[in-house]
Amino acid sequence: MLVACGAPTPATAIDHADSAPEPVIEESGPLIVFLGDSLTAGFGLAAKDALPEQVAKIFKDDGIEVRIINAGVSGDTTANGLARFGWSVAATDPDLVVVALGANDYLMGIDPEITKQNLSAIVQKAKESDIDCVLVDLQPRSALDAGSRDAVFAAIYPDLAAKFSLEYYPALMTGVQDKPELLQTDGLHPTAQGVQIIARNLAQFLEPIVESHE
Repeated sequence: MLVACGAPTPATAIDHADSAPEPVIEESGPLIVFLGDSLTAGFGLAAKDALPEQVAKIFKDDGIEVRIINAGVSGDTTANGLARFGWSVAATDPDLVVVALGANDYLMGIDPEITKQNLSAIVQKAKESDIDCVLVDLQPRSALDAGSRDAVFAAIYPDLAAKFSLEYYPALMTGVQDKPELLQTDGLHPTAQGVQIIARNLAQFLEPIVESHE
């Protein structure tokens, strides 16, 4: 995660290749696909503790009917997410896709312009498939000095949100990234408790969007 990066060098991805967890939770309600990397897949956690599953639990506890597919794959870059959009997202015919990709691009030193092009293509594919899109921002932890690569990277998400008039979630790891007790030993991935905090914040943001699809 960008906001949690510390020990890894720019050439090191925070994720490790893995397959996405089994998908659907609930049997009725709008269908949401979470397209992401290990922060979506739930790296280092039980499947039930992954972010999409925790968001689904919160909605269920609040009496909101929703179906959720966890299409997070550990190790994915934006290029990987774009390459599998057809079968990971479009093939499921969802009402909404939550796009949370880019952390590995940042850590692997990928040109921010390439990341922006890939995310733009994902959004365009969603629009072509008549799928509403939420763009989740993955902010670097370091200071965003004007003109720096970090600043250029950080600008990708709000720029795309404005360009495509997207629902925009500004910082996935808010409330967790600076608290070691909520991070796994790698200092990057949230613990189950950390995911619960992230999920509650994200669920509150998504609730009115979900209700608009009921």
